[in-house]
Amino acid sequence: MRVAFIGIGAMGEPMAANLLQHGLEVSILRHRRAEAAARLAQRGARVCAGVAETIAGCEIIVLSLPTSTEVEAIVAGADGVLAAASAGTLVLDCTTSDPASTRRLGAQLAERDIALVDAGMTRGVAGAKQGKLAFFLGGEPRHIERAMPVLKALGDTFVHVGPLGHGHTAKLISNVLSYATVALVNEAFMLGARSGLDLQRLFEALNQGAPSKALESFGPRLVAGEYEPARVTVEHVCDDMVMLQGLAASTVSSVPILASAQELYRLLQLRGEGARDLSVIAELWRSAGKGLP
Repeated sequence: MRVAFIGIGAMGEPMAANLLQHGLEVSILRHRRAEAAARLAQRGARVCAGVAETIAGCEIIVLSLPTSTEVEAIVAGADGVLAAASAGTLVLDCTTSDPASTRRLGAQLAERDIALVDAGMTRGVAGAKQGKLAFFLGGEPRHIERAMPVLKALGDTFVHVGPLGHGHTAKLISNVLSYATVALVNEAFMLGARSGLDLQRLFEALNQGAPSKALESFGPRLVAGEYEPARVTVEHVCDDMVMLQGLAASTVSSVPILASAQELYRLLQLRGEGARDLSVIAELWRSAGKGLP
């Protein structure tokens, strides 16, 4: 099977490497991170200068891009997938995309007999490197079945949540739930610090009494006040929160708790912290409370 892979960033590079390791022929679009393309080329990937060249002769096109904006440019832009892909091609979009955009692109691609499956993914860079990503899949069952050889090279958990757009909807909800939980964990540590508790011991206690992935992943950074390197940036959080608000508006849903968390992350962005890890949210109380750990 020949696969085109577009988006060899922090997640995309190890994903493309896993496809190569599983014996698939992989073409990659040249990336601003030249070293990533060079490493994949050493593993056997074909490095291409444009979208048309990258996808030529490929059965499946995998997208792992920052946002829907980049997906729309790759799919619908000049020299893009719509213009260059052959009928019968399948696009697997692993980006955290706006579900409304996904459905629009799906309709456009379908007019050219090109299938689209939205594949929201979780478990982060570690999961990508280990080939143990979890996917929330949206699309027709026959298209998902066709994508499974690629998906099984990338992950070990696959949940078909519904028609096109539902995979990205589930992924967006999952992301924002995690961000809001980090904000709540942060408040718990603030209360602990102001009550005189040792934060490391509080962390250990909470892991027994109220465990969560957010606590496990970001708790140590909140406790230590050490936020580097950035795993999920404040800017990325704010982008996802904006998409979530759009989803809430389109479904006439009230999300007051998520809205409160959104305001905290927006405040961090206004303070110039957009490129930092979301755990820097702890600085909102550390910097305001002299003598606190």
